[in-house]
Parts: sequence; C-alpha cells; structure tokens
Amino acid sequence: MFTASKLRLPAIGMVLTLVAACATPQNQCIARETAEYRAVSAQIEELEDTLERGYALHRQTVQYSDLRVCHVKGKRYVPCPRTRFQTIETPVSVDMDDTRKKLARLKAQRAKLAPAAVATREACIRAYPE
Repeated sequence: MFTASKLRLPAIGMVLTLVAACATPQNQCIARETAEYRAVSAQIEELEDTLERGYALHRQTVQYSDLRVCHVKGKRYVPCPRTRFQTIETPVSVDMDDTRKKLARLKAQRAKLAPAAVATREACIRAYPE
C-alpha cells in the first residue's frame, strides 16, 4: 500500500527538478539561497516519518531489463530491450531515542536558519520582482 510519506520524497524531487528547469530568476534565487534550510526541513520530515512508522526506510535503486516490441521491419516484430530502474524500500530498525535526539537537534538548527531564510527570500523578491 502506498502512503503519502512513501510518495513524498520522489514527488519533491520531481517538483524541484521541474522548478529548476523553468523557474523564474526570483524562484532560482530563493531556491539557491534557502537550500540549507530546505535540506534540514527535509531531514526533519524524514525523521518524523520514521518515528511515526517505528522504523526507517532504506531506499535502493536497482536496474532491470524490460523486453518490448519496438517496431516492425517488414512483417517481423523486433524485440527491443530497455533498461529500467526501480526504487526498493526496505524497513530498517532504528534507535528511537537517538532518532528523537537527532530530530530535536535538527529542529533547533532549522530555527536558527529560519530568520536568514526569510530575509534572503525577501531579498530575492526585491532583487527579482515578478
């Protein structure tokens, strides 16, 4: 069964890729200047998900081949191998007390980064009005 937390990280990566590809100068500035804040926030989200589940997830991307029929030459079908990738998630036990401590440290770090992130965001908006 898929849950929102399992889909969140790939979805965030796809959105960030799309934003980077077609972002305005303002959005590029904000993304560049708040990267550390967003990275810490993502780590916090992952640890909160781990605590909620009771275990961590190890993600591994594996390669496999898929054989398809690509096209027809004359009256013959031609097999066409294609390389595909799949992400496999495996449950991993974690020390819950250690995870709570890491989460508290990251939340404190994010609180310290927040004022600078807000200030640089506002500076980007002023520098690149839309």
